[in-house]
Amino acid sequence: MYSNVQPFINSDLTNCFQSQYTEIESLLFNLLDSPVKYTKHIGGTHHFKYSTEPILDILVGVENLHDITSLDEKRLNYVGFYRLHHKYNKKVMMAKFNNFHELKQQVRLHIIQMNTQTFESYLALDYLLSTNDEIALQFNTKKHQILQHSFTIRQYEMQKQKYFEKLCKKYL
Repeated sequence: MYSNVQPFINSDLTNCFQSQYTEIESLLFNLLDSPVKYTKHIGGTHHFKYSTEPILDILVGVENLHDITSLDEKRLNYVGFYRLHHKYNKKVMMAKFNNFHELKQQVRLHIIQMNTQTFESYLALDYLLSTNDEIALQFNTKKHQILQHSFTIRQYEMQKQKYFEKLCKKYL
């Protein structure tokens, strides 16, 4: 997998992230016997309130996290999504990559069980960052600081997750 954080962007002049989201949302709901009950375009590519990597993040709600079976994973593999096998707390992460050589993430699915604290935190934090300019600016500053001290994308993502947890405790 691509080991560096991709260069940040600040806008989507071609509106490709929204159209990509619409296409993927349709695909997720139309998979045969899909366990998907909810989707939402989240993160910086949705609102551009802060600098962000050019990765479309999608929150995917399922009734039960165990509903994501190997059959569902295989169906998602057929349409270009692959499970990320890092240690994730109460979620399944899948990604679509630019190619099999560089493995730059283009789309990430954050698959989370609905009606859980994790799911509600995702929704609340996304709302907070997309509607509160002051907090979005603080987050932008923090992202750049984290980037300066992270040597891999994994370190960057772990530090960003810690900051999200801090924001949740402070504001939610």
